[in-house]
Amino acid sequence: MKKWGSVIVSGAIFLVTGNNATDGKDMQNAIEKAVKKINDSSGVIGKKLKTEVADDGCDPKIATTASNSAKLPAQGYDTLFLINGLTPDQAQTAADYMAASQAKKVVLIHHNSAYAKDLADFAKASVEKSSGAVIAYEEINHGIDPYFV
Repeated sequence: MKKWGSVIVSGAIFLVTGNNATDGKDMQNAIEKAVKKINDSSGVIGKKLKTEVADDGCDPKIATTASNSAKLPAQGYDTLFLINGLTPDQAQTAADYMAASQAKKVVLIHHNSAYAKDLADFAKASVEKSSGAVIAYEEINHGIDPYFV
């Protein structure tokens, strides 16, 4: 087992490029703020945190390459964790929020990527399970639909 050095390195894989790179930038900004706050208040077990970011381009093939190149296993640590909010959990959280806000009729619009469609499908099922009604379920296409550029 490798002993931790003075810095604990974690990996973050999300979209940095592509049509939805702004989402990835928001994720990166959130991680950077959290790491700064933790480091400013003595770190974790007295160690500073550092995050290595890899781009998945919101594409499963690129994500595999990104995860394989993350270098975390090569650091020799005996523990490696994958932390990710699963799509059904994200959809249920959104449906719970809608129900708590007393939304009875919901319109779901997704941007037709595999992830967005999957999330919308799970959200639709979650809303309906929560006794809400999905009154419209639509997709918009990047670069094709006039209001989505």
